[in-house]
Amino acid sequence: MMGPSSILSRVARFPSQPAGLPVAPGWLPFVGHLPQLIRDLPQVMRGCDRAGPLCWLDLGGKRRQLLSTREEAFTVFRNRETSSKNLARDAGALLMSSLLVLDGPPHRRSRGAMAAPFTPRGLNASKAGALIREVVEPRVRAWANRSEVALTEETREFAVDVIFRMMGIPTSELAAWRHQFEEIIFLVFGFDWDFPGSPRRRGQRAQRWIDARLARYIAEARGRAPEADLVAAMVHGRDEQGRGLDHDELLANLRILVFAGHETTASVMAWMVLELAKHPDLWRRAVDEALAADGPPTTASELERFPFMESVFRETLRLHPPVVLDSRETETELDLLGVKIPPGVTVGCSVYGISRNPERYPEPDRFHPDRWATLAHKPGALETAQFGGGPHFCLGYHMALLEAVQFGVTLARTLGERNLGPILLDGALPKPVWFPVSRPPAGTRVRIGRVGAT
Repeated sequence: MMGPSSILSRVARFPSQPAGLPVAPGWLPFVGHLPQLIRDLPQVMRGCDRAGPLCWLDLGGKRRQLLSTREEAFTVFRNRETSSKNLARDAGALLMSSLLVLDGPPHRRSRGAMAAPFTPRGLNASKAGALIREVVEPRVRAWANRSEVALTEETREFAVDVIFRMMGIPTSELAAWRHQFEEIIFLVFGFDWDFPGSPRRRGQRAQRWIDARLARYIAEARGRAPEADLVAAMVHGRDEQGRGLDHDELLANLRILVFAGHETTASVMAWMVLELAKHPDLWRRAVDEALAADGPPTTASELERFPFMESVFRETLRLHPPVVLDSRETETELDLLGVKIPPGVTVGCSVYGISRNPERYPEPDRFHPDRWATLAHKPGALETAQFGGGPHFCLGYHMALLEAVQFGVTLARTLGERNLGPILLDGALPKPVWFPVSRPPAGTRVRIGRVGAT
């Protein structure tokens, strides 16, 4: 535990916060904890855990939150005393009118109008699994003829291509969209600096580019049947009272779907390859399972034939959650971990910390897919914390599961037939980029060769 003098010294450097609550290590004026979070998020989380159970985290741009790495903090996503106001305020330019920043009746209306195409039944009706296979198989086959693969770029292309085909967006625009994705992420940081060439201006310019094209796709989709593609399904979608989404809501939700739907899935797929490359014994098990089947899964029910690859997906997601921090704002006084938190405070939950809780996951830093095979129950709220919690649980859960498992099976089957597999270039996993979305660094590559060969 930190002594009173240590706490006071930290608070003195961290303005306008209640005394008695420690500040996470690594704080700097103006930029807060952002540099440390980007460079070494685990170190910040360990410092929070030692100082905890709650400590202050500064994300820059006057965005401060009380953070906990404990599982009890996950209740902020289920608690009626919290809201998503902080997300609307901190990243409003990117998230405005989207499902992520709505609460209560507005959230239920939007979610009800959007949900149908994301359910297992909806994915089957749209033949999403077959569409994923059309994207993944030829790209993975090309890997078998290469000595090295640019992993992060390739998995990103997979994920973007899948989303584009589901939405009816021309894949000829992939390169241009990829650049805009890299620019719009600046809006997540909430920088106040506003001058030509600033991150804020670059993010705003990317958003205008993306929104102009999405508006065109929305207009075109109004003339198509709901089952034609995902944009048409959302344009014609209605909740139980027959209410749909207006133009601004469609625009905001499609923007987030295209951005978050590819970035997070691409990260998990890349880490799956890297972890299997690091563990040749697990790669051989994946190959055996894939070759024993007559093809990869294209429906939710077919996932049952690939329990090992599903376990690889869940274990990868646990160790490498794309979203490492999430938060809500208190609406009334909240008693959390013995601390009474007043209204108007942003309370953060470390998804990274929850995912590595040693009491829930023995040997938490070990990649051990079999822990999911021995789970005595279906994965619950805490085991799927990487997809959010409560009413804001990610709509894309079933889609991500199907896409990642199909990708893993296709990779194991295609390379395994030739006695090939992925191999780490230097024998170690790359150091992640941690924030705002955790992922392998750009330029990460793997070698394709005979596993176990020198």
